[in-house]
Amino acid sequence: MPDGRPFFVIGQWSSPDLTVWRVQEAPDDPAQRAAAHEELGMDAEEAFGGVEIVYAASAEDAEATARREAAETAERISRDLKRQREQGGNAARRPRRKVPHRYT
Repeated sequence: MPDGRPFFVIGQWSSPDLTVWRVQEAPDDPAQRAAAHEELGMDAEEAFGGVEIVYAASAEDAEATARREAAETAERISRDLKRQREQGGNAARRPRRKVPHRYT
Protein backbone atom coordinates (compact mmCIF):
# COMPACT_ATOMS: atom_id res chain seq x y z
CA MET A 1 0.00 0.00 0.00
CA PRO A 2 1.31 3.49 -0.80
CA ASP A 3 2.59 5.75 1.96
CA GLY A 4 0.14 8.15 3.52
CA ARG A 5 -3.64 8.41 3.49
CA PRO A 6 -5.72 8.52 0.34
CA PHE A 7 -7.01 11.92 -0.77
CA PHE A 8 -9.23 12.93 -3.64
CA VAL A 9 -7.75 15.81 -5.63
CA ILE A 10 -10.59 17.32 -7.62
CA GLY A 11 -9.89 19.83 -10.34
CA GLN A 12 -9.04 20.46 -13.95
CA TRP A 13 -5.85 19.29 -15.58
CA SER A 14 -4.48 21.21 -18.56
CA SER A 15 -1.04 20.01 -19.56
CA PRO A 16 1.33 21.01 -16.75
CA ASP A 17 -1.26 23.28 -15.15
CA LEU A 18 -3.62 22.02 -12.51
CA THR A 19 -6.51 24.03 -11.19
CA VAL A 20 -7.47 22.42 -7.88
CA TRP A 21 -11.07 22.86 -6.92
CA ARG A 22 -11.00 20.77 -3.77
CA VAL A 23 -8.92 18.24 -1.84
CA GLN A 24 -10.65 15.88 0.54
CA GLU A 25 -9.69 12.78 2.43
CA ALA A 26 -10.89 9.60 0.76
CA PRO A 27 -12.38 6.63 2.63
CA ASP A 28 -9.90 3.96 3.73
CA ASP A 29 -12.20 1.13 2.65
CA PRO A 30 -11.46 0.33 -1.02
CA ALA A 31 -15.12 -0.30 -1.90
CA GLN A 32 -16.29 2.95 -0.32
CA ARG A 33 -13.38 4.80 -1.93
CA ALA A 34 -14.28 3.42 -5.38
CA ALA A 35 -17.94 4.42 -4.97
CA ALA A 36 -17.01 7.92 -3.79
CA HIS A 37 -14.47 8.27 -6.60
CA GLU A 38 -17.10 7.37 -9.19
CA GLU A 39 -19.64 9.80 -7.74
CA LEU A 40 -17.16 12.66 -7.49
CA GLY A 41 -15.89 11.85 -10.98
CA MET A 42 -19.34 12.18 -12.52
CA ASP A 43 -19.83 15.56 -10.82
CA ALA A 44 -16.37 16.76 -11.92
CA GLU A 45 -16.87 15.64 -15.53
CA GLU A 46 -19.92 17.88 -15.81
CA ALA A 47 -17.55 20.81 -15.24
CA PHE A 48 -14.83 19.35 -17.52
CA GLY A 49 -12.70 18.29 -14.59
CA GLY A 50 -11.53 15.10 -13.00
CA VAL A 51 -10.67 13.33 -9.76
CA GLU A 52 -7.35 11.73 -8.91
CA ILE A 53 -6.52 9.63 -5.86
CA VAL A 54 -3.28 10.74 -4.28
CA TYR A 55 -1.64 9.20 -1.21
CA ALA A 56 -0.10 11.79 1.10
CA ALA A 57 0.32 12.79 4.73
CA SER A 58 -1.98 15.82 4.44
CA ALA A 59 -4.31 17.59 2.03
CA GLU A 60 -1.58 20.15 1.28
CA ASP A 61 0.88 17.36 0.45
CA ALA A 62 -1.75 15.69 -1.75
CA GLU A 63 -2.23 18.91 -3.74
CA ALA A 64 1.53 19.40 -4.10
CA THR A 65 1.94 15.79 -5.25
CA ALA A 66 -0.86 16.16 -7.81
CA ARG A 67 0.73 19.35 -9.17
CA ARG A 68 4.16 17.69 -9.41
CA GLU A 69 2.71 14.61 -11.14
CA ALA A 70 0.82 16.83 -13.64
CA ALA A 71 4.03 18.69 -14.51
CA GLU A 72 6.01 15.44 -14.83
CA THR A 73 3.35 13.89 -17.04
CA ALA A 74 3.27 16.96 -19.31
CA GLU A 75 7.07 16.90 -19.58
CA ARG A 76 7.08 13.18 -20.45
CA ILE A 77 4.39 13.66 -23.11
CA SER A 78 6.33 16.59 -24.57
CA ARG A 79 9.53 14.50 -24.78
CA ASP A 80 7.66 11.60 -26.39
CA LEU A 81 6.04 13.86 -29.00
CA LYS A 82 9.36 15.51 -29.79
CA ARG A 83 11.02 12.11 -30.21
CA GLN A 84 8.20 10.95 -32.51
CA ARG A 85 8.52 14.08 -34.66
CA GLU A 86 12.28 13.63 -34.92
CA GLN A 87 11.95 9.97 -35.87
CA GLY A 88 9.19 10.74 -38.36
CA GLY A 89 11.29 13.43 -40.03
CA ASN A 90 14.25 11.08 -40.47
CA ALA A 91 12.23 8.19 -41.83
CA ALA A 92 12.36 7.54 -45.55
CA ARG A 93 9.19 8.65 -47.27
CA ARG A 94 7.30 5.93 -49.06
CA PRO A 95 5.72 6.81 -52.34
CA ARG A 96 1.96 6.97 -52.25
CA ARG A 97 0.23 4.11 -53.94
CA LYS A 98 -2.15 5.12 -56.68
CA VAL A 99 -5.50 3.44 -56.51
CA PRO A 100 -7.36 3.31 -59.80
CA HIS A 101 -10.96 4.43 -59.66
CA ARG A 102 -13.46 3.07 -62.10
CA TYR A 103 -16.73 4.77 -62.58
CA THR A 104 -19.55 3.02 -64.38
